[in-house]
Amino acid sequence: MKRSEYSKQSDEVLIQAYYTGDNSCMELLYHRYYLKVFNKCLSFTQNTDDAFDLTQDIFMKAFAKKSAFKGNSKFSTWLYAITFNHCVTAQKKQQKSKVEPFDLVTHYIPDDSDLFSIEERKEREEREAELYKALDEIPEQDKKLLELKYRNNYSVKDIQTELNISKSAIKMRLMRARQKVGKYYSKAI
Repeated sequence: MKRSEYSKQSDEVLIQAYYTGDNSCMELLYHRYYLKVFNKCLSFTQNTDDAFDLTQDIFMKAFAKKSAFKGNSKFSTWLYAITFNHCVTAQKKQQKSKVEPFDLVTHYIPDDSDLFSIEERKEREEREAELYKALDEIPEQDKKLLELKYRNNYSVKDIQTELNISKSAIKMRLMRARQKVGKYYSKAI
């Protein structure tokens, strides 16, 4: 299959083609998910260079362990799990390496708000992972509609122009899509 034909294929089709020896499929998956992985890494590191390094590590790990992907979930969910786990592990390693000698430590006693913010952040990340899993369960057209509204910040009028659907139909579809995500999300937590 030509590269242009592959670009229209689902992730699962690209994975199968990669299993049969077509390495160009992984390049397409890389380009398809690079920004999402990079942005997640950036949310952990708050540093573009570190986020870039983590992103490269994650893709190398994912492609090296291609046999670990069993197809029980969507590729994007599997890749998100690798991303999240890799970032958490890297963050823990970085925190361990920042140990200072005792005589240089200013006797810092964390207050409850510091501990709470770490716990709160971890909980938020877990909820976000569950939300991504829930989004993978709904039909693609619903996912696209929610993406336009909430990720791209489109107004109902913008969506109406983009999809050529009536305003009331958009509102109804948004409501139904949110309900579907809510159903899968509430099962996950």
